[in-house]
Amino acid sequence: MKVLVSGASGGIGRAVCALLEQRGDAVARIDRADFARPDGELIAPGGAFDAFVFATGFCPVATLRKTTPELFREAFEVNCGFFLRLMREIVAKKLYSPHGMKALAVSSISAREGWPGGAAYCASKGALSALCRALDAELAPRGISVAALEPRHVDTRMFRECAARMGRDPSIAISPVDFAKSVLEELEKFGNNENV
Repeated sequence: MKVLVSGASGGIGRAVCALLEQRGDAVARIDRADFARPDGELIAPGGAFDAFVFATGFCPVATLRKTTPELFREAFEVNCGFFLRLMREIVAKKLYSPHGMKALAVSSISAREGWPGGAAYCASKGALSALCRALDAELAPRGISVAALEPRHVDTRMFRECAARMGRDPSIAISPVDFAKSVLEELEKFGNNENV
């Protein structure tokens, strides 16, 4: 399988890449720094991806008073806009397998559960989950399946930095490797439907 992974240097993305490579899959990586080129191509030529895992994220923690329009826009740009940008490039350039593609976006339980200081993060993850539902409906005729994964808590640096503000004990989080296993299980479900 050929898989595109965004957020490959973060906790979840790195774990997903490692498991994919262990089983012999080809992995193409994109990191947040790559998005600095606003109009440039993000994906190297030679696409025909069987799967795309979006694990790029940004978790600002700010009270309502400190949640500026700029902070809100940045949360939406990173957590939702980057996914949209990559999906547009994949579809426009037909960088998906002729048999179809599974796109998984790592959203969060915060798409459904709020916490103090999480307005921008929760709203952006809610938007990401909704975006996945809309794209899934739109792209199904092309054989592209799009879904959001909404894990409760994954033990990443980002979660540890936000845990206290969320009122969560960091020890309750699952490891990135365990979550990455569930990502691969979702990809396998798609593959077992003979779409890839």
